[in-house]
Amino acid sequence: MTRKSVFLISLLLLTVVSFAQQIDSSLLFNPIRDDISKKLPPLEALIDSAIANSPRIKLEELQADLARYEIKTAGRMWLQHWGLDAIAHYGNEIANARDELTRLERFYLYENRSLVYYGGLYVRLPLFYLVDRKNEINKKKKLLEMSIVNREIVVRDIRQLVIETYNTLLQQQQVLRITNDYQQSSDMMMRNAENMFLNGEIPPEEYNRQKDYQTRGATEYALTLGRFNAAYNLLEELVGMRFNLINVLK
Repeated sequence: MTRKSVFLISLLLLTVVSFAQQIDSSLLFNPIRDDISKKLPPLEALIDSAIANSPRIKLEELQADLARYEIKTAGRMWLQHWGLDAIAHYGNEIANARDELTRLERFYLYENRSLVYYGGLYVRLPLFYLVDRKNEINKKKKLLEMSIVNREIVVRDIRQLVIETYNTLLQQQQVLRITNDYQQSSDMMMRNAENMFLNGEIPPEEYNRQKDYQTRGATEYALTLGRFNAAYNLLEELVGMRFNLINVLK
């Protein structure tokens, strides 16, 4: 082995050791041994984070802002029936005219300079608007109230979903521990059954029965682990944060 190879291997080992030291051991998580409720933020903190990061909440808040603008517009609609008119004109007029008084074929030019301007105020108020103006404003206010109530409905739905997902995660961890114990027991019984079958102490039927127990235990453990990881990932999506727990049981 050359010196260059020894140097590269040493450098690689130092890098691996340095990276391992950078991993916070508190992030290592074994759902069979560790209680996940001690690794996660408190439930109320998770709910607050879910509400703060929910696009549905942001949408309802935007709807409420829009309703407030609509109320202001409805209150100012009367101005559309008022207006100002103004016209201004300035110019020169040059004409070629004939003297009609003397009836002579004489023409002359004249120039006329004028300044014309006009100003006025008009008001047109339809009877329907006069009658319905207050009702129109009240309708906009109701839209605002509906947006506020919808936001509260969304908040309640988010709270319920976070609580359900959180409890599902805790429940799946408990089930995972039970299925892990069952799997270990079935594996031990299967090893004993194999030895007994090879020694002729049990018939094939008993061996197959123990094998069936082992298979069902392994299957249930794998399914439960999948449900546990799914609940964990769903809770992350709901609250809008990553817990960064390094699950040793992938």
